[in-house]
Amino acid sequence: MTYGELIWTSWSKKKELAAIKLLEHKRRVERYFNRKVNPRTFVQGDLVLKQWLLAGTNLGVPKLEPNWEGPYIVREVARPNTYYLMTSEGIQLPRTWSGDDLKKFYA
Repeated sequence: MTYGELIWTSWSKKKELAAIKLLEHKRRVERYFNRKVNPRTFVQGDLVLKQWLLAGTNLGVPKLEPNWEGPYIVREVARPNTYYLMTSEGIQLPRTWSGDDLKKFYA
């Protein structure tokens, strides 16, 4: 084995060890973060508030406008964390909503 090959194998082993340590660190950080996360799931019939979504930031909406609108009723669970909503009058909203943009309404 030549000197160049010896250095190359030593360098590749160090690189592989660093990659393993990096993956272990990522796993630890993810586990620490996920310990504090409470998943929000809604079932059909739950009352929820929908986050007020704006297309742009300069639409002239006053600063003191409410951040949430509703309450709405969960009409159907399309997929995990994806919901169809309707108003209390029975008017269905045309698209699905992410669970990240909803919060439970307690009445």
